[in-house]
Amino acid sequence: MEKFIKTFFSILVLSIILTNNSYCQTLSESDIKTIAEKINRKVKGVDVGNGVTAIGCFAFGRTLMFKYEVPINSQVHNILKKDLITNLKTSGDAKTFYLNKINVDFYYFEGNSLVKKISINSNELSTFSLELGEYLSIEDHPKAKDVNLKIKVPIGWEINEGNRPNIVKKFENNGNTYLILIKENMTFFSRNEAEDLLQDESFLNEFVQETRSFLNNAVVLDQSVLSLDTYPAMQFKVKGNIERSGVTMSVIMKSWVIFYEDKIIFLQCSGMNKAEFKALEPLYFLITNSVIFPEQYD
Repeated sequence: MEKFIKTFFSILVLSIILTNNSYCQTLSESDIKTIAEKINRKVKGVDVGNGVTAIGCFAFGRTLMFKYEVPINSQVHNILKKDLITNLKTSGDAKTFYLNKINVDFYYFEGNSLVKKISINSNELSTFSLELGEYLSIEDHPKAKDVNLKIKVPIGWEINEGNRPNIVKKFENNGNTYLILIKENMTFFSRNEAEDLLQDESFLNEFVQETRSFLNNAVVLDQSVLSLDTYPAMQFKVKGNIERSGVTMSVIMKSWVIFYEDKIIFLQCSGMNKAEFKALEPLYFLITNSVIFPEQYD
């Protein structure tokens, strides 16, 4: 049975690999139609084994439809949706479909009769885990500047040391980053003083402008004031371009800034794929919301 299911994927996986590029923007319906046409030219009439022939690939809106001709009395009736989803995730195609909001339909025909149809919505293909693991403490870390902070690490992400003077730790996963950065503040601020400062809109705007200065063509997407574990804080999200070794790349970044006594703590996430960043935003919120300053509870 497993071999029979994989037969249907041998042609699908090959086709997606041949036609898929790294898209920073969600594919349009026109793009999806073009991809379907390319796949169709490659697979139409191809014998993929076990007596299964690919009829072709077609697009309707944001749905890719894969059609197959199967032998009479085949095992197609036993194919389960969960197995198809598992295979898509294993092949790596699920991520492409999920990020680009592409649904996938599979049609199986015996002669002129449709004997099985399985529809998979793009939301069912998410490969991102939104679960957090254990707490990480930065107490006594040489870059922590005497800040005692605990934060939960997302499951499956690497924990690395910061490669710049003020970056304490980095959580990384496939080009996506969440980091802890701590700087000295110009003076000591009580919580009340920090709250008053954050009510000054001109201060907020100037602070965000200065923080985003390393980006070219930067645009502020949103900003607001909040508190994290009872400490006054602000959050803002920006997008722009950054140059590395002569190559210009688009980046989207969200920062939470905590005014902690005589320190400023930045919790910052970033990525280069807008759709992927959006999918991970709930996870970034969970990480940030897990922050604890243990000393205030002693």
